[in-house]
Amino acid sequence: MLQVQDIQTFYGETQALFGASIEVGAGEIVALLGPNGAGKTTTLRSILGLTPPRSGAIHFDGRDITRAQTHDIAQAGIGWVPDDRRIFPTLKVKTNLQMGKKKTRFRAWSEKEMFEIFSALEYLMERDCENLSGGEMQMVAISRALLGAPGLVLFDEPSQGLAPKVVQDVMKTILRLKAEGVSVLVVEQNALSALEVADRVYIMDHGRIVHQGTAAELRENNGLRVRLLGI
Repeated sequence: MLQVQDIQTFYGETQALFGASIEVGAGEIVALLGPNGAGKTTTLRSILGLTPPRSGAIHFDGRDITRAQTHDIAQAGIGWVPDDRRIFPTLKVKTNLQMGKKKTRFRAWSEKEMFEIFSALEYLMERDCENLSGGEMQMVAISRALLGAPGLVLFDEPSQGLAPKVVQDVMKTILRLKAEGVSVLVVEQNALSALEVADRVYIMDHGRIVHQGTAAELRENNGLRVRLLGI
C-alpha cells in the first residue's frame, strides 16, 4: 500500500532524513519508533507532502506521490491523525467531522460507525471543540480521518496526553482498521502500546532506519528491546 524508498528530507539546509525506507502492506499495522528528534514525524510529513523529500521516492496504492500536493495526497486516500489533533476549536464537532469527508476509491466510513467506535461522540456533536477534553479531541481527529475514506491512516503520537483507558480505546480502533483492511503507520512514544498492536516495526535514530522486523520479535526478546528502545 505504501512504499517509501531511500528518501532524503531537509529543513532548509539541515538534513533530517538520510535514506529512510519503509513499507506498509495492505491491511497491515506498522509502528515507527525511536527517540525524540529521530525523524519519525518528518517521515510522516514527507509522505504527506508537507516537507517533500529532495530525493528518493514515495508510492501509495501504486501511484507516485513523491512530489504531489498535500491535498492530492489526501484525496488519493491517505488519512492523518496529527499529534496536536488540528481540529478547529471554535467550530462544532459535527462541522469538524463534515470537513473531513471526501470520496476516494476506498470505503467511506459513516458517522454511525464512529458512534459505535466512540460511544461518547454522538453526544458531543453540537459542542464547540474548544470545550473538549484531550481524549474527546482525539476521538474527533480519528473520526475525521476515517470519514475521509482512507486506505492508509498515519497516526502521529496517538496516545500523547491521554488517560490509559482512552489509550486502550485508540489502540482498539487501530486494530479495527486492520480488520477492515485499512493500512496503518503509527508513530508512537508509548512503544509498548504500539508493539501490542503492530505487525511490523521500524526503529529510527538520527534520521536513519536502524532496525526493522516483526513486532512479536521485540515483544518477546527483552534484550533486543532494551538495546533498541531502552524499555
